[in-house]
Amino acid sequence: MFAFVDGILVSGGVEAIVAVGGGIGLDVQLSILSAQQLPPVGERVKLWTHLAVREDQWSLYGFVDPQEREMFRLLITVSGIGPKVALGMLSAMPPAELALHLRAGDEKALTRLPGVGKKSAARLVVELGQRVPQSVGELALNSAAGGAASSGLLAEAVAVLAAMGLSTAPAEQALELARRADPAVAKDVEIWVRAALRLI
Repeated sequence: MFAFVDGILVSGGVEAIVAVGGGIGLDVQLSILSAQQLPPVGERVKLWTHLAVREDQWSLYGFVDPQEREMFRLLITVSGIGPKVALGMLSAMPPAELALHLRAGDEKALTRLPGVGKKSAARLVVELGQRVPQSVGELALNSAAGGAASSGLLAEAVAVLAAMGLSTAPAEQALELARRADPAVAKDVEIWVRAALRLI
């Protein structure tokens, strides 16, 4: 119903208020990661949104990054994962890393997220492991890297690891872990691959 809201930030945090004109202010719920990227109060902000409608409540969820909204919408398709749990998951883990764990079937990593038990983790892997689009991981990973790693560098690094016999999901996971440990490694494919190999 609402693709995005564009207005003046009246108050920030995980329960932000955005004035959209006409004397209307919208209450928008954000993940901690999105809340940390909000501009100062009084400045213009654009949030990609998802409207969750229940019989007794309408809730508007906002995302600074459209990739985060895409992951949010995938998560809430899984039985037992509601909007609040999905938002909690995205508060604890960026979409790129979450996509990597889902594709790799890493249930142990998923159970470390708030509101996710063993059964929920298994369900997430079964239902989303093959549905997480490659673009979610790649685009969000590039954003998390602050633009240091282009999709070309990531693809090249994955290709190098694939030539060594490593499948795509574990290769991406190792590369992401290496980048998180030292963002500078993502600027050079050879250095990035070596750092990833040390984590395998």
